[in-house]
Amino acid sequence: MTGIILTPRGVFEARVDLSNVLPEDGVDLARRRIGYGGKSVELGELFAISGSGAGRLTLHGSDGRLDGVGAGLSEGEIVVEGDVGTRLGRGMTGGMISVKGSAGAFAASEMAGGKIVIGGDAGERLGAAGEGAKRGMSGGVVVVGGSAGPRAAERLRGGVIVVHGDAGEGAATDLIAGTVAIAGKLGKNAGRGMKRGTLFLRSTDGLGGGFADAGVHDLVMLRVLARRSQELAAFFGTSVTRARRLAGDLYAGGKGEALVVG
Repeated sequence: MTGIILTPRGVFEARVDLSNVLPEDGVDLARRRIGYGGKSVELGELFAISGSGAGRLTLHGSDGRLDGVGAGLSEGEIVVEGDVGTRLGRGMTGGMISVKGSAGAFAASEMAGGKIVIGGDAGERLGAAGEGAKRGMSGGVVVVGGSAGPRAAERLRGGVIVVHGDAGEGAATDLIAGTVAIAGKLGKNAGRGMKRGTLFLRSTDGLGGGFADAGVHDLVMLRVLARRSQELAAFFGTSVTRARRLAGDLYAGGKGEALVVG
């Protein structure tokens, strides 16, 4: 089965809300009503729908005006062959979302399970709390092949976020728990207000001032993490056991840590 394929009928003139379009069985998606600008329209008015089979939904020719893709996903797979807009995978609890392009703000917001892979960049507040929410992502895995905007992992409370590029200002602000790995450069004030959790970094440049250097340590747990998470194994390797450890944010009474590896 190829799954369902959505192809835009033309250029979008307004933002499209796809937050209630999921890879479901026995559903007439063509008649599913979605938000388009300030009005409600049927999905079939904006997209040609082809293919068959539940469990997989593919978006051809997508762009940054498609918001809410995969929101609330609990199972199945969504493949995006371009860019997406805001709130990618918001509140998802399972399944898989693959985006070949970039994603807008609040990707993985309040995510609790599943996996999101973004081939390009992610906008501001990746994995952070959405409007009206107190806490951000609590579970699952997010991998960003490019860079992330400001406030990535803000108020994160669980799960794993790996960014292979840079991160903007305020990454891991008020982090509650969870793991964040950033391979590139940090914007200023990373980890400010961090309570617990772990940051994996390549350098301390950009780390907030409330972190105290505890020196270089042999940490067998790195090998354990590498065995449990292929995403972290890809970040620091399977044989690394030494890391420079910094504790913080001490200004906020936090008990988190930043580990500089590789």
